[in-house]
Parts: sequence; C-alpha cells; structure tokens
Amino acid sequence: MIRGTLRRVFGRKERGVMHHDLDQIKLLARSRDPDDRVKAASDPGITPEILHYLARDSSAKVRLAVAGNELTPRQGDLLLALDDSLEVRRRVALKISQNLREASKETAQVWSLTIKVLEALAHDNLAEVRRLIAESAKSIEKVPASLMTGLGHDREADVAVPALGYVGRIEDSELVRIVEEAPSQRVVGAVAGRPAIGASVANAVVDHGDTPAIAILLGNRSAMIPAETIDRVVDRAPPIEPWHGPLVERPQLSDSAALRLASFVADKLVQVLKSRPDLDPETNTAISIVIEKRRQGIEQVVPEIVDTEGPLSRARRLHAQGLLTEDAVMDQIGGDTQFVIAALALRARIPAPVVQKILSSHSAKALTALAWKSGYSMRLATQLQLRVARLPPKARVTAGIGGNFPLSEAEMRWQIEFFGTLVPNGS
Repeated sequence: MIRGTLRRVFGRKERGVMHHDLDQIKLLARSRDPDDRVKAASDPGITPEILHYLARDSSAKVRLAVAGNELTPRQGDLLLALDDSLEVRRRVALKISQNLREASKETAQVWSLTIKVLEALAHDNLAEVRRLIAESAKSIEKVPASLMTGLGHDREADVAVPALGYVGRIEDSELVRIVEEAPSQRVVGAVAGRPAIGASVANAVVDHGDTPAIAILLGNRSAMIPAETIDRVVDRAPPIEPWHGPLVERPQLSDSAALRLASFVADKLVQVLKSRPDLDPETNTAISIVIEKRRQGIEQVVPEIVDTEGPLSRARRLHAQGLLTEDAVMDQIGGDTQFVIAALALRARIPAPVVQKILSSHSAKALTALAWKSGYSMRLATQLQLRVARLPPKARVTAGIGGNFPLSEAEMRWQIEFFGTLVPNGS
C-alpha cells in the first residue's frame, strides 16, 4: 500500500534529478522496499538526520547510497567507515578523499569527526581504502602526523609510499623503523626523498637501500648525510654510475671524498669537482694530480708518510688523500696533539684555535660535538673524553643505542657555535 502511495506522490524532476518534498522523502525512508530507501538516500532534498538514520539500514545498497551522499553527516560517515560491506567502506573513502581539503576548513568539531573517519579507514583491511586515504591526506599538514606515520608503516607499498609524501613532519626514529622494516625498496626511496631527514635516517637508507634508493638520498639536498656515511657510499660508488653525479654535487662534500671521487668519475664530473668553491687549494691541486695520472694511465699509489713533515702539513696531505681516518687521529691521541688539533680542524671545517679551546675545556658535550662535527663516530668522542680530557666516569657522555651519538644534532651544533664565540674572530 505504501508503495502505491509513493508512486502517486512522486515528485517533479528538476535539472534532470527527481526531487521529493521532505514528507515524501520520509515516506520513502520508512518504506519496506530497499529500492525506495535507496531513492530517499539519493534524493537531493534529504536531510542529514534522515541520512544518519539510513546509515544503519539493513540493506547494503541503501548504506552504499548513503555513503556516496555528500550531505551525510560525519557521524553517519563514521558508522559507514566501519561497515561490514567493502563497497560501502570504499565509497566512503572515495567521498572523504575527494572532499578532504574542504573538510579541513570546517569547524573544529566537524574536523575532529573527520579525523575519526580517517583513522577508521586507515585501519581498513582493504588496501585500496588505505591508499585513498594516504593519497588524499598527504598534502594536508593539518592531518595528524600519527595517522600518516601509521600509514607509512603499511605493509603495502602502494599505501606507504604516498603516506611518506606527507607534508608534515614524521619523526626520524619512525623513518628509521620504516626503512628497516620496509616491504619494498620503493618505500626506502620514499623515505630517502623526504625533506630534512637526519643522519640516522640517511644511515638506515645506506644500510638497507638499493642503488635507486641511495641515489634518491644523494640527490636530496636537504638530507643530513654524515661525512663517514658519504665515505661509505664513495667506497661502493666506482661501479655505480647513477651515484657519481649526485655525489659530486653533494653540499659540504669533504675534501677526502672529493679526491677519491676524482679517481673514478667521468671527466666532466671531475671538472665539476674542480669548480667547487668549497674545496681547499691543496685538494684542488691533488685533484689535478689525480687527473694527470688518469690521463697517463698511472696507477694511484699513496705515498708513505714522511716523518719530517710538520703536523699541519701531514694532516693536510692525509686529508687531501682521503686518509685522515678516525683511526689515524686515534693513534695520535696522547701523542702528537698538534696533529690531532689540525686533523679535527680540517675535518670539522672550523679554526684550529676553536678545536684547541674545546679540547682544553673538559666539557664532555663539547668533545662529543667535536667528534660529530668532524664526521667521526662516538668511538672517537669517547677517546677524547678518556685520553684528552681525562674525565671521570660520571662526567662522561656515553654512546646511545647502537653506538650512536646520545646528543641531538641541534645540541651538538650549538656546542660548536658556542665555543666559536669564545675565540676572537675564530683565531
């Protein structure tokens, strides 16, 4: 009987859409026929309250119509985001993803409910649903970082990769875990390309990444890549041409890395090296020698250390040859102090008087920062505290997890800058 009544009161068409008045919509919504309820859920004149009511409908096709209706209130969308039907959840995800930027401009209450819908969909067992959320949310900084971090850990690369394009900040510790547990090298590459990633992330990419992922890291100008990490990459680089260009153009490339690169990169890249204004004159001279030897086909042989050299000259020569290693400095701690000062000054690119000031400061944090700035490891920082400052155990800074530096990069940078202010004009 009610269906006959509904047919008799069928509304008029406006702009190609059948439209009913509110009383007629209510009749449709209460009909026992699912098709009538679908008509109600699809009607442009329906109210959010009726849509919320229909979001609990027993018919999946009714709920599907509600899921696709932009008038459905967020409370209804949240119900449908947890629906048993994959199609319903997919439809809600598509609608939310298409309107997310506009939703981010809504009131705090509406946005809070939208986030709850996103969180529900981000845990959906259908990868397509999670991907839709990752794709739409990545460009909106207002989306919580925790939600995007969770999607970045996703076991499906098609979900994790767009999530890692999130414009907001994802903590370095989380990015390291994502790299270590990555289901695909595409995920490692996505992490490598993120802005302003720290040293721990760069190390993880080098440890776990393939050739393309490391190439992305090297091309990421905002990435903090420690000197020792660059050295590791340079060791592996001779047969891997895609790394040569990014390595040659890396900002703050050490003189030793530049000299080693000059021994195997293409001639045009060697010219790029020589044109870099940040290399020492001694390094440019050494590069010229390497170029000439390459032209003559002469095997590169590192000359033996001459004992009659002064500490500064010896440090400069070893630096230019790429031999100013951590072990070379450690061997002289407690012995040739002037060599240690010269070596750390060259590696850290700070004036020797500043290095001397730090070494005589008995500050565990400053000594740790000096080792970090020099591109060496926490192992050297420990030896500086033990054998130079002779600090008691309670005064020392000890290595963090995995032997990493226990201080933040910002704190270590501050230590270097502070001691620079204690030396007039840095000299």
